[in-house]
Amino acid sequence: MSVQTNNITQDIQEVNLSYLMLAQRLLRDNLASGMFRLGIGKDAADILLQLSPAQLVRLASSSSLVCGFRLDDAALLTSLTRGVLDGVLQQAHSTILLSRREEVAAS
Repeated sequence: MSVQTNNITQDIQEVNLSYLMLAQRLLRDNLASGMFRLGIGKDAADILLQLSPAQLVRLASSSSLVCGFRLDDAALLTSLTRGVLDGVLQQAHSTILLSRREEVAAS
């Protein structure tokens, strides 16, 4: 394995561990809010909450990202990155767009 490939794998594993730890914290603090922010359902939330630290580390050691980014829609990404809205209004707009996208995906 090349040094660059090894570095990329290590970076992915760090992102995985950070994401999984954040996911558990969000879900423990407020289940409904955490599920919304993570874009996951109740079944996935229950599994994440039940992971032991050893299981968390094992899952994070994958060479593939365990999290999915919701900004895979070019039109959505473009609308979120335009400098038209500022501060709280931009954040509210982003939340509305992401929640509408989840509703469409659930249909």
